[in-house]
Amino acid sequence: MLNTADFYHVWRIDQSSNALKEEIKEHCHTDIEMCLECGKCSGGCSNAHIFDITPRKIIQLIKMGEEAKLLRMDALWSCVACQLCVDRCPSSINIPRIMDYLREKSYNQSIPASRPNVELFHELMLGHIKRFGRVPEALLSVEFNLRSKQYTKDAQMGMKMFFKGKLNPIPARVKDIKKVRRMFRNMPMQREG
Repeated sequence: MLNTADFYHVWRIDQSSNALKEEIKEHCHTDIEMCLECGKCSGGCSNAHIFDITPRKIIQLIKMGEEAKLLRMDALWSCVACQLCVDRCPSSINIPRIMDYLREKSYNQSIPASRPNVELFHELMLGHIKRFGRVPEALLSVEFNLRSKQYTKDAQMGMKMFFKGKLNPIPARVKDIKKVRRMFRNMPMQREG
């Protein structure tokens, strides 16, 4: 007689895992149940070498409802949303969108990142997008270096770029900044505390 306890892996899916999967499905418009667990996302990830956990494992943790572990991983802050994982996925699982959602959730719950100044960079970048509709690199770099007390970092390179006409010190706004600000007002999550 076959005993189910003899199987190699036995996963107990509880209500919390279903809740997290539904949350991801609703906010990210991605059904992770479609994941084949082929690993193409991890094999194609340009930053996998600096991730503490692979994209494939992230999907597995979502399926198991491991929200606390997911919100504390470094990979959230290392994903550059290059879309290679999405391009290679036979099921078109949008991992960058999932990573963005989990990053915002982690940030809004005030879970600290393990790397220094990550939250500062995140706040500045979102602030610039809200203010200008885009990220003015020169302003972001200067403001980040000043607020992180790295006063002379990038100064030499910035001057070279400025004199070669590659860096505009005056930020430009998008044409319809009201739409961008409306998008921020409609965002469902706000930082706690």
